[in-house]
Amino acid sequence: MDILINIGLVVLYLLIAVSMLALLFFSIKVTVSNIGKSKATIIGIIGFAVLFIVSYLLSDSKDVSMAIFEKTGTDIGYSKVIGAGIILTYFMFVAVLCSYIYAAVSKFFK
Repeated sequence: MDILINIGLVVLYLLIAVSMLALLFFSIKVTVSNIGKSKATIIGIIGFAVLFIVSYLLSDSKDVSMAIFEKTGTDIGYSKVIGAGIILTYFMFVAVLCSYIYAAVSKFFK
């Protein structure tokens, strides 16, 4: 019975991988074929990537003691990525808050 479960899980993982590759392929194909209509999406993806790079550069990897890394068996590089994710979340929260305030103010003056 265990062998059937293992085979089923392997097939499931293969199907998920194939579907993700097909999703990436066709989304890139549509984006390249309609480059004019996809300009805003491309700018958004590039902006998000730049924001992640900035947050990665701003994050500190020395804010957690080495004892915690040894206890959990993780690498110090994970601390920098986690810090970048937290800073990126702060950036996104401020961006959403600013866009909400802009929308409210512009609606008020119309």
